[in-house]
Amino acid sequence: MYRIAVIDVDGNWCFTIKSLFKKSFEVTIFERVPCLLQELFSYDLVMIYHSILPTDSGDNIQGCEIVQCLKKQVFNPPILVLISEFVEGNCLNITRSTCPEADAFFTKGMELDELLNQTQNLIKTKKQKKLESWNHPFIPTVKPMNTIAVVDDDIHWCFTIERFFKNKFEVYRFPTASEFLKQSFDFDLVIVDYSIPHVTNETYIESIELIRYLKNLRYPPLIILASGYVSKNDSALGKKISPEVDAFFAKDSGLDELAYTIKQLLTCDSN
Repeated sequence: MYRIAVIDVDGNWCFTIKSLFKKSFEVTIFERVPCLLQELFSYDLVMIYHSILPTDSGDNIQGCEIVQCLKKQVFNPPILVLISEFVEGNCLNITRSTCPEADAFFTKGMELDELLNQTQNLIKTKKQKKLESWNHPFIPTVKPMNTIAVVDDDIHWCFTIERFFKNKFEVYRFPTASEFLKQSFDFDLVIVDYSIPHVTNETYIESIELIRYLKNLRYPPLIILASGYVSKNDSALGKKISPEVDAFFAKDSGLDELAYTIKQLLTCDSN
C-alpha cells in the first residue's frame, strides 16, 4: 500500500484526509515538522500546508521551504503537494509562483472525491514513469520483474516459493497480515494463506478480511488464496471460501501448478 504523509496543524482537516484515504493509502499525520526531514523520504507522497508550520525543535518553517529542502536532499524525492486554504484560482496561482518546485497544488476547498482522484493520478503517473525508465530504449533487455507478496507464517513454505521463483519474480514474504499492511510497496500479486496466526500485541486481521480490503482498493492486486488444509481435489471448495480471490491454490498441488496459475493470472491481467 502506498504511504502518504500529511503535515498540517489543522486536526479536522487531517482527520478528514485520513478517513478519506484509509481504503487506498496508509496515512501518517505530522502536526509538527520532524527535525530530520529524512523521515519523510520513505513516503510516496507528502502533503504540506503552504503556510507557517511548527517544528519538533520549537522553530517555525514555511511549507515551501520543506518542499525545497526535500527536492535538494534526495535524488528521487516523494511526490510533494502544497495545500492551500479555501482559496480562489488567483490565490492558488500565487501559491504556485512562490514554490514552483512542488509537484502539485491542492486547496482545502476541493471536493473530496476530486482530491482523492488527483492524488491517485499523481501516484499512478509516478509509477508509470518508473516503469518507462525501466524500459528505456537504450537498455531494451532491462525489464521490471513482477512483484509477489506471500502472506504466510510458514517460513519454509515462503522460502521455497522465494527460491523457486527467484529468476522470474521479486518475492517478498510477510508472516502476518499486519506486517504486510505496514509496507508501502505496490504488488502485482499477493498469495494469502487461509490460516494466518495471531501475534501478541498486534491487531489481528483474518485472511478473508485482508482479501476484501485489498479488493476494495482502487488498483487491487491479483490475489491467490493458498491453503494446506484443502487438498487439490477440493479446489472448488477452496474457491467458495473467498469468492473475491482470483484463484485458489492447494499447497499439495506443487510449485509447478502454482507457477502455471500465476502465469495465467498475469497474462490475463496484462491483456
